[in-house]
Amino acid sequence: MIHSQAIKTGCDVEMNVCGSLVHMYAKNGNLQASRSVFSQFWLPDLKCWNSLLGGYGHHGMPVETLKLFKEMLKHGIQPDHVTFLTLLSACSHGGLVEEGMMLWNSMKQKSGTITPGPNHYSCMVSLLCRAGLLEKAEEVIQESAAASHSLEHNLEMWRTLLSACVDKRNLGLGIRAGEEVLRLDSDDSATHVLVSNLYAVTGRWDGVADMRKKMRGMMLEKEAGLSWIEAQHGGIQAFTSDDQTSSVINEAQSEVWRLRGNMGRSEVDDLDAKDCSTQVVEKEMCCLLYPSQQSNR
Repeated sequence: MIHSQAIKTGCDVEMNVCGSLVHMYAKNGNLQASRSVFSQFWLPDLKCWNSLLGGYGHHGMPVETLKLFKEMLKHGIQPDHVTFLTLLSACSHGGLVEEGMMLWNSMKQKSGTITPGPNHYSCMVSLLCRAGLLEKAEEVIQESAAASHSLEHNLEMWRTLLSACVDKRNLGLGIRAGEEVLRLDSDDSATHVLVSNLYAVTGRWDGVADMRKKMRGMMLEKEAGLSWIEAQHGGIQAFTSDDQTSSVINEAQSEVWRLRGNMGRSEVDDLDAKDCSTQVVEKEMCCLLYPSQQSNR
């Protein structure tokens, strides 16, 4: 309707309107329509290029995004900070490490023209963490801190690195990342939990017990994470871990035990009771064996 109205009034030939239409279609995933509007102009401006690049990047097409970027350069359009942010984000989600590093270095070489901002650094940290290049990610975070970026952005990047260290079981770097987060925000319960998980996946059950003791001493509690789905009847259902208040708890537990039997060896069997306190084992078993219960919201 909006596009039709623009055509009727003749506004569709204006560059600003074109850019908005390209952005609208790209945001909603209609990349064919977005490209069609884009192609109507002989010399689209940078805003139009950025809108189309953002559409391809946002919808999981990193290779196409980079091809479009090369096409943009051939037309003599120079990128800005928005362009590089879009490209780095696409590379991060697409796992294109080499391409992302080339773009990063290219942007930094444009000293005085384009200065990497906090969001650019965050994208690079995410890209490197996903690729398992954790030490390189730490270097980027330290570089960002030297650039005096905001506290919140530094916290976000250290948390990203800590989470990656848990996935990759990198105890030493993970502890450093956790210490940095807690130095900036000592009451962050989520970070205490992540560090505890890091100790757990690396078999350091004494560290798990120490972290949980520390949390109790600081009166910190893990915030319950909620997952949301839309049920068939149209209602919204919220799931929270280890909730035993549901009216169907007995039926749910019976079903879990049945499924566990069908799966055979479960994650619970991986817990080494010899190296872990009874309390920790019971807690881990509870989280694994008692599923999230549904509660209407």
